[in-house]
Amino acid sequence: MCPMPCRPGLKPNQPYVLALSPDPKGGGTLEQLEAFTTNSAGAAIVNTDGPIRQIVQNQDNVPRRYLVIVPGTIAQPGAPVQIQQQ
Repeated sequence: MCPMPCRPGLKPNQPYVLALSPDPKGGGTLEQLEAFTTNSAGAAIVNTDGPIRQIVQNQDNVPRRYLVIVPGTIAQPGAPVQIQQQ
């Protein structure tokens, strides 16, 4: 089960970052959850339970954030390729 709409679009054997964005369109300063590289089919299993729990437990009254997948690294992210639906 995907935390966002699953659709093709991740390229095989490429680096991506799963992050939180303050913007529903995926912009703004990204908060990295996990970096990963897709397999030869363009898929990956990313375990983010720990990072999400740490973020949620350490903050109160924060504005809504959205899960995004961006190509590249957190230091050099590309445009979002997948964004959590509201």
